Amino acid sequence: MGGGAQMIEMVNGTVEVLNPAEILRNQDGVFEVTSPYGHVFRVTCRRGAKMSVREISEPQRVSAAESVTWRIKRVATAVA
Repeated sequence: MGGGAQMIEMVNGTVEVLNPAEILRNQDGVFEVTSPYGHVFRVTCRRGAKMSVREISEPQRVSAAESVTWRIKRVATAVA
């Protein structure tokens, strides 16, 4: 098991993960996180501080079999 923490370096870089909290807790920046069911959240992260999570869209129609991964996309590098 194990492996290093995956970093999301570039703006608009996207990763797919099973547990977004695991990756986001070590990030700084603003991210758009899409659940397997199509909910979209704006997550603001500061390393060592609590995350701010805000839902920005209702789920789109996604079939249950389509995906089990969450998509995380960096939308800003600095946190205001």
